[in-house]
Amino acid sequence: MKNVYDGIMSVVDSREDTDRLLSYFTRQQVQFLDRKLGITFYLINLLIAAYIVGYMFIYEKGYLEFEQAKGAVVTHVYGDAFAVSTGKAAERYFSTEELTYPGLENGNVFIASRLTVNTQKRGVCEDLQMPCSADSDCSSFVGGTCTTNGFCMERSWCSSTEEKPEIYEMDTGNLQVWTRSTIQFVKIAPKRVYSTEMEDPSPKSGYNTFTIRELLLKCEPLPVRYEEVAELGAIIEVQFFWECGVKAKVCHPTVKARRLDTLFDPDNIGFKLSYPEFIDENTRLQNEVRGIRMFFRTVGLGKKISVAATVSKASLGAALFTLAQVIVDLLLVKFFGLRNKYKARKFENTPDFSEYMDKVNAKKKDEVTEAQIEEEELKVIKKEQDWIHKLDESEV
Repeated sequence: MKNVYDGIMSVVDSREDTDRLLSYFTRQQVQFLDRKLGITFYLINLLIAAYIVGYMFIYEKGYLEFEQAKGAVVTHVYGDAFAVSTGKAAERYFSTEELTYPGLENGNVFIASRLTVNTQKRGVCEDLQMPCSADSDCSSFVGGTCTTNGFCMERSWCSSTEEKPEIYEMDTGNLQVWTRSTIQFVKIAPKRVYSTEMEDPSPKSGYNTFTIRELLLKCEPLPVRYEEVAELGAIIEVQFFWECGVKAKVCHPTVKARRLDTLFDPDNIGFKLSYPEFIDENTRLQNEVRGIRMFFRTVGLGKKISVAATVSKASLGAALFTLAQVIVDLLLVKFFGLRNKYKARKFENTPDFSEYMDKVNAKKKDEVTEAQIEEEELKVIKKEQDWIHKLDESEV
């Protein structure tokens, strides 16, 4: 059996000692009998343990699995207003449909707060929608020219300079918005749907029904008063945020809001739109509306206890304990007063093999090679053959 083993090892590497080739390596640990090092090591471990338990598991809730999701929201506005024109003498009643016209995307609403109505007729006048610096900027096919005011004089819808426009300021701050928000966390709870209609589908003030003033006051970081935005309008994002433990059957959203028009364009705040109402082919009413544009969003964060998340965070935290040994090793060889003694015990220096290897290499150069031996043998054979040849010639 030993012969077979030695044969196999000789095939692997006949020049290598098998004990060295298949040797086992283990780490050597040095125990330093110093209470300062011990206290430092255990203190660092204690801090790491406090971080894992206090921050990763308690504060960050590392034992939970999270899912971010988007939901849907449906809105319904009800209320009306009555206003007296501050321009041309007139008064008008506004229904909900008129105050929220035009209808925009599903779930989003526009609430008018100021309406200016101009009576326009077809004619030749300065078109305020056509700024210019030269005649070439205007419509040449209708003979448009650029005026000194910087607008094109051409055929357009012209407002009467004699007749004042109707200007209505509607108090729509008390209009109510009934919202219905729904969300589902498909990944961690595919069979459960949360909605504001789960407990009571009817409108409930402060829960799923809000006035415009109440929504404006929910804006962060600073609340917005209705009177501040009634003249120029505003763009507001209203967010229903669901933070739900998916094991629970009931979950309630938190309503948040923020103003967007001051973020997008601080020099041109507010929100306005215009639309025409045609009386006949030559006369129309141009409605310029300012108001509050509201975007409603439903987002959420679902969470549940997860074994996989717990094991992952625990294993990640356990890996941090190796830092304690690294930090203490750095302290004992760099900063502690007895660092030279610690170094002498921690590091084992081998002899300097450089001179030894130089001698070995020089010795190898002086060694006789097989080629030199064969060359010398050939010289001896040739010398012997020459001697025999001379001997035979002398006898002849």
